[in-house]
Amino acid sequence: MRSSGLALAFVTALAPAALVACASGPRQPSHVASPASAPAGPAEVLERFTTALTAQRWPEAYALLSDRWRARYTPSRLASDWAAAGSVSREAAERAHALLAAGQRPTIRARGATLTVGAGRAAVLVEEEGGWRVDALE
Repeated sequence: MRSSGLALAFVTALAPAALVACASGPRQPSHVASPASAPAGPAEVLERFTTALTAQRWPEAYALLSDRWRARYTPSRLASDWAAAGSVSREAAERAHALLAAGQRPTIRARGATLTVGAGRAAVLVEEEGGWRVDALE
């Protein structure tokens, strides 16, 4: 699932075609500053990410992405892919947000965490030097 050869989608909005396009698109430095008062745990990061997505606060959502996605994306590219995916992306974010609101928390293992959001679907977070970051939301 996390193989570099496999197009891993976050927010299902990142359809394989979009991933191919962004792989050759502009690169951003991975050392983008975290949002002020960055949360410490994976649940808080995922909640802030899904809230930022649904509110269309692209720079905030972008700052919560993993290093590998920030290296491939820009806030405007994130907005464009979100819009192109239509209701699919919104439903994925709302599903994860609802689970968190109901008290479910990601399972932490080694340097990663996952929250199952449906059959064969999960939110995946990774722990990086700057804290927890979203690596996938399917």
